[in-house]
Amino acid sequence: MLRQLRVALRTGIVTEPAPRDSNVERVGARLADEIRRRFRRSLAIREVDAGSCNGCELEIAGLTGPHYDLERFGLSFVASPRHADCLLVTGPVTRNM
Repeated sequence: MLRQLRVALRTGIVTEPAPRDSNVERVGARLADEIRRRFRRSLAIREVDAGSCNGCELEIAGLTGPHYDLERFGLSFVASPRHADCLLVTGPVTRNM
């Protein structure tokens, strides 16, 4: 056990930062500029699940995580419709909704 601890402390951190794709950064910067031009601030989105299989909801929740981090481009998901600029509905939508 002590040997493993010594090896771990001697080795140090061996992970590398994730490589940044310049194409994604360029598209993200263009998206952020377009959002600021049209809305004069960031875009707040309210997501409503209308009976989907939760696959869409999981993907949307993943967009706010550290891998995609849409908030750096000016997109944020809000909990209240009062604070939202647009509504994103997932699942089957009918005329009676």
